[in-house]
Amino acid sequence: MSKRETLMRQNAIINKLKKGPSTLKSINEELALQSDLHGYNLKISNKTFRRDLDDILSLYQIQIDYNTSNKYYEIINQEDENLSDRILDAFNTLNALNSSVGYSDYLDLEERKSTGNQNFHGILHAIKNRKQINITYQSYWQDESSLKTLQPYLLKEFKNRWYIIAYDINKNELRTYGLDRITVFDISKKIFKYPANFIPKEHFKNSFGIIKNDSGKPVQEVVLRFSAQQGKYIKSLPLHLSQQILIDNEEGLTIKLNIYVTFDLEMELLSHGANLEVLEPAFLRESIKQKLKDALTAYQ
Repeated sequence: MSKRETLMRQNAIINKLKKGPSTLKSINEELALQSDLHGYNLKISNKTFRRDLDDILSLYQIQIDYNTSNKYYEIINQEDENLSDRILDAFNTLNALNSSVGYSDYLDLEERKSTGNQNFHGILHAIKNRKQINITYQSYWQDESSLKTLQPYLLKEFKNRWYIIAYDINKNELRTYGLDRITVFDISKKIFKYPANFIPKEHFKNSFGIIKNDSGKPVQEVVLRFSAQQGKYIKSLPLHLSQQILIDNEEGLTIKLNIYVTFDLEMELLSHGANLEVLEPAFLRESIKQKLKDALTAYQ
């Protein structure tokens, strides 16, 4: 059996159990259905199924156990739900695209330039093993590329692009660099000490985007009012982990964020145009108001 078939089968098992607990018979019925859809034989023996459960735990950090009382299998622990969901989504998309022969008229893919992901695994390896990296970096703001020696701490995604947060040896400060701007990448043999006070999950906790805090102001309570239609989108795809709904009715959606006010946040708010009104804080309301006035002036 090919590796692809194995991954497809494991993916189908996870998707089935995400919908709720299932018996082995029900799981096999789902595998039979997926076999017909994709043209593979995904049906399995009890021995293969048990091996799949071990592989699923190892690859996706999803633990599936048998409930002896109810005689069904269920997901009892998902260590990093966001990460495992991203892996599953990526596989589902790749599998669909690989099966799209003869369907090109029904697919409209965005034209995308390289995102620099060819260095993703190497950077992740350097972070995990505390190794310095050397890169050649082509900034958007400079004509000439520059050489940088970095101690990599974190990889962060924002708007379908990946960034590395690293201590820049030459600049003697923490910096953020886009993977798509790295033209040459090399892992050094030099080991660095990962700072005890840098906690990846906490670093951008109160930030929007890749800028932690460029205003010098403390975390703000940002109150926003969206139109009723735009509010539906904001509820389905929250702006930030701290998002709280204050008012939700036919007149619109009012939310509160606990967040730093940064350039990235202001650009996001401006993108909603007339569908958004900033209520608090006053300085942010005034800043957005002025930027909208400046934009209007360009059309007069």
